[in-house]
Amino acid sequence: MPYGVYTAGTAGDEVSSTYEGRHLTFSESQITHPSHTDTFVDKGDPCVVGENIVGVSFKSAAAATDLVAIDTEGIWQLSVVATDEDGSSAVAVGDELFINLTTCILSKNKDKSTHQRFGFALYPITGGATDVIPVKVHFDPDDDLELVGTSSAFKAIGTANNAREYRYRSIATSGDVRGQYMALALNGIGGSGEAHRGRTIVEAVGVLTAHGGHHGLEFDTDGTITGLGVGHRATFMCPNRAAFATIAGGMSELWAEGSSTDFGTATVHSIHRFVMDGDPTGYATGDNVFEFVNLSAVQYAGNTDTADHALRCIINGNVRYIMISEAQS
Repeated sequence: MPYGVYTAGTAGDEVSSTYEGRHLTFSESQITHPSHTDTFVDKGDPCVVGENIVGVSFKSAAAATDLVAIDTEGIWQLSVVATDEDGSSAVAVGDELFINLTTCILSKNKDKSTHQRFGFALYPITGGATDVIPVKVHFDPDDDLELVGTSSAFKAIGTANNAREYRYRSIATSGDVRGQYMALALNGIGGSGEAHRGRTIVEAVGVLTAHGGHHGLEFDTDGTITGLGVGHRATFMCPNRAAFATIAGGMSELWAEGSSTDFGTATVHSIHRFVMDGDPTGYATGDNVFEFVNLSAVQYAGNTDTADHALRCIINGNVRYIMISEAQS
């Protein structure tokens, strides 16, 4: 079945040389466009084919079978609404614009579940207003399922320090600001998953330092906070019902890959490491190793039982033992 004027053919045959494929042609029925009384696309309509191909119609159609060419890279005067996914938002020259996949309304709403990239604004609009402005159309396919390298063929970045780097600054005075947010909904029975997993694989002999992941909270010369400051926070949110499975707010583990794994040959090893670091004078002012908050009477209770077991640990390079008892009495 043809898709517009496009059909399967012979490898190597040129399909179209017009503007190097800038102009694409489809049947009217295959184009999503703004609503009209006659239900057909009009000349100058911003439109979508599928969920990735965007452009502007070169002509009006009178039937669903009409072939209509769209321009995927031109500059057109188009109606734009100065809103984003949060409401009113002024449009500035150079702002990226998105098209609603159902209504074909252009705005700054970048919600990829309902919108696709369309192009760039070449004229400003006051926040909340609707105006006709010149728009640079740019066909930019969806990258939701982007893959860079594979498990067996990593993408080489040579001697570069950063494959990807994101740096943002917010001046918001309320709400939760996130430099990056990721959520994964697991909807398959028996499946397993992680919203994010970072892996650092040491492949060379003599790598100096490596972390699977590193989170930090930092301050500039005058930055302060008035609430809780945490370098890394892990939370298990238990729903408002009985708990299930085996749960923990956080977990550290040493993983043995095979029977030849020998932790004892490491210079020092531990399941978890607590470090005071930085300036010696500064870190000497730290007093507490642990803090427990909101413990129940079961979790923290008087005990007169004799300590008859010990947890081995290392304190300041020396092996020491934390004494514990098997019973509460």
